[in-house]
Amino acid sequence: MKVVKKINHNVVLIDDEGIEKIAMGKGIGFSAVVNQMFDPTLADKFFTLDSKEKTKMFSEMAAQIPIEFLEFSEEIIQFISKRIASPLDSNIYIALTDHIYFAIQRKKEDSQVTAIMLPEMKLLYPDEYTTANEVVSLINQRYDTELGANEVGFITMHIINAELGERNSLNSLKILEMTKVILQDLEKNYGYRFDKDSLTYHRMMIHIKFLVKRLIYQEESPTENIGFFTSTFKDSKPYQTAIAIKKMIEETFDLAVQENEVIYLAIHLARIQ
Repeated sequence: MKVVKKINHNVVLIDDEGIEKIAMGKGIGFSAVVNQMFDPTLADKFFTLDSKEKTKMFSEMAAQIPIEFLEFSEEIIQFISKRIASPLDSNIYIALTDHIYFAIQRKKEDSQVTAIMLPEMKLLYPDEYTTANEVVSLINQRYDTELGANEVGFITMHIINAELGERNSLNSLKILEMTKVILQDLEKNYGYRFDKDSLTYHRMMIHIKFLVKRLIYQEESPTENIGFFTSTFKDSKPYQTAIAIKKMIEETFDLAVQENEVIYLAIHLARIQ
């Protein structure tokens, strides 16, 4: 192992046979000399990210954040990994660490940022939301602060983004946004009233989430068991509403909606009449 860069007294960028790593440990930077050998026993932890760009970003962030917090953030990410079945993109070490640190600083300064679509997150991503809620409790206990529901929302988004991977992270917010727009359109323009605590509403949310996901990722829509629908059903309010939602999606989001999707949406609407 050779020293590439001394980031600060506690963080050093090293080269381990061609792989760049972040070494962390109290005081390890004092004796580190660029291009000289590095003793791995001096470090408490090593971070290996999956690109040089991410390693550079992490090292820049580590230069600004106390080592105790970096270590706590790593504990939080391990906590999340044990509760979420999907593998997490390594970018979470940068994005979540940075977010939590500055969320605590904002709280100290009494400066808050409002999260969006909390009810939708809770219903569409229950495991991620529950985990984020636990993470906020851990942060509050460790730092004697009072981060609230807004931070649960933001941390939920970071977990979702880490599950989807860097390439698809923007789509998670788009799925939430489109789901909310569709539900608002149903209530505002077509007279549907949802009991947001009901199982029926939950099923509707899940259906619309997967509808939107299929549209964004251009996945095939379900095709089974749709041949029994009669012309009478197609004259009904649920079907006509589903047709209107199809047109709204196509005009607003420039995504094509297949007939099968219209029928399945109409079925769910019929259940809540």
